[in-house]
Amino acid sequence: MSLFKKKLTEQEAASHFVLYIIKEAQDAWPTIHKSLLDSFKEKFVVEDEKMAAFDLALAAIAQDLQAVKNLFPKDQAERIEKWVLKCIDTEDYGEYAVDEVKKYGEKFQKDVQNISTGGDPLSAIPARLLQRWLGKNIQNFDVEMGGKKTGIISPVLLMMISSTLAAFLGSWKKLKDDFNLVEGDIPFDENLKGLKDYTPEPVDNKPDGTIEYYDENGNKKEKWLPPEQLKELLNKGGAKRLYKVLVKGPWDGVKETLWELSDDTVAKFVDEKDYAYAICAYEKGEPKYTLTKKKMWERMDEVQAIIMNPNLSEEQRIEEIKNLTKN
Repeated sequence: MSLFKKKLTEQEAASHFVLYIIKEAQDAWPTIHKSLLDSFKEKFVVEDEKMAAFDLALAAIAQDLQAVKNLFPKDQAERIEKWVLKCIDTEDYGEYAVDEVKKYGEKFQKDVQNISTGGDPLSAIPARLLQRWLGKNIQNFDVEMGGKKTGIISPVLLMMISSTLAAFLGSWKKLKDDFNLVEGDIPFDENLKGLKDYTPEPVDNKPDGTIEYYDENGNKKEKWLPPEQLKELLNKGGAKRLYKVLVKGPWDGVKETLWELSDDTVAKFVDEKDYAYAICAYEKGEPKYTLTKKKMWERMDEVQAIIMNPNLSEEQRIEEIKNLTKN
């Protein structure tokens, strides 16, 4: 093993882990499903086949997350778990996914704590996954004793699901062995004070002498001034003018804010719509803003893809970004 492992932030590691497990689960599900049907025939009836592969992925994610507690120091393990939950908190299924992974973990940990009184952590996640897959059809695998249902799931079925999930184990062990996982700069809850979601404004033709401004609450106002009065107002040394700044950062979409800009800054960065453009990055959890030209700002997704590419060294990332700015 190399003594000088490549660095990977905890956020990047969580993202790679989630994407890997989801892809593996999607690819494996048809084969897993066929094997279960071959073994149990018409008894094995999946309630929602569209969600089955996703539920498999969530169970596998929750299962390997349990190893994080033993592989990393407590504070780092907690950060990694938060990043994993953040990665699965998508617009479509985020609430469901986060809730499921938490409940899988809670069931596992509860059985670990109660192992002396019959808790079975090895079956905790497989049993819950089966309940998600089969719904009411899980009664087809309820063990009977003396002609009565016991509420116990068939041990043969549980063993098969345990073996299936075992194939997904080991991702965090491999990440720990291959990389030096470090705490990144981006906090879990971005400090977005002063920013709000950007809403494009309708295009209107205003008469000459119309000025638009924002009041102290950020509400857009307008009024008409005679050209002489407008010129005198703008030339006053104490006059302040706020410009709308569109901001991209480690979040979805575009944010906007209002900044007072110097004449030199306006000449360099403000476009014909009186908009300026900025990039937000985090250093030790604090947001840092940098004004940039509109053309570069519009290509920030490409820049982010370069920055997040784990296969590039720091020098290669810098070179890739330089090449991007030349085009």
